[in-house]
Amino acid sequence: MQRMSGLSGPRWSVDDVAYDRVDRRAIADDLDWFYLIAASSFVEILSDLYARNLGEYYAGDDEVCAWLAHKWGPEEIQHGEALKRYVLTVWPDFDWQRGFDGFRADYAPYCQTALLGPTRALEMAARCVVETGTSSFYAMVRDASPEPVLAQVAGAIRDDEIGHYKGFYRFYRAYQRREPHSRWRVAREIWRRVAEVDSEDAYLAVKNVSLVHRSQTVFTRDDFRTFRNRVRGWMRLHYPFRPAVKMLLRPLDLPASFERLTVPLIVGGARRIV
Repeated sequence: MQRMSGLSGPRWSVDDVAYDRVDRRAIADDLDWFYLIAASSFVEILSDLYARNLGEYYAGDDEVCAWLAHKWGPEEIQHGEALKRYVLTVWPDFDWQRGFDGFRADYAPYCQTALLGPTRALEMAARCVVETGTSSFYAMVRDASPEPVLAQVAGAIRDDEIGHYKGFYRFYRAYQRREPHSRWRVAREIWRRVAEVDSEDAYLAVKNVSLVHRSQTVFTRDDFRTFRNRVRGWMRLHYPFRPAVKMLLRPLDLPASFERLTVPLIVGGARRIV
């Protein structure tokens, strides 16, 4: 597949994306791609809510709050803006704003500071799980995309998400030094977040894309599972299982010998589950 250059590093912007070079014929008729990218744009742009919640949770830690406000939050919103513009380039008849307004109204009650981790260290570990998922997701989109500009955008977002993982991991280590948790406790928090793969944001985002696109009044969990199962075909071929597993395990600080034995087992299990 053709790859495009020009989006890399911390200073890329939406204006750097060659939307005028999008090959609509390669992707416009594939509704799974439409649902996936439109829903992703909703989730990313809602990062203003996520950033506000995290800012409240870590109030008093000036370094963390500054990083969230000036690095993580703006970059996440830029991801959403880049994907939104892509959606409107390929599927210009989609009422993006109506879909997003529905998603924001549906998801806002779930986006509360009270629902974050039990301690600051454990919430940072959970953030590492989230960034593992997003960086791996966009790596999959990059490699599976039938359209080069989308692959380019996804690659740039993936690189940003790797940087975000490193930031949250650094803060996690700092909090662990101040409020240490056992490896078992950290593992439980990681597993809890991994188990939220059917999280409300993904379901509600796809739901609101569907309601607007199909002029429906109902979208069920079964509809979401049907869509997700189709996307699993891309995951089997393109999801970076091994790097994702290593990223998930990193906060546990496992002995190297144990990690070498564990990673292949977990990767194999994840592939079977998918």
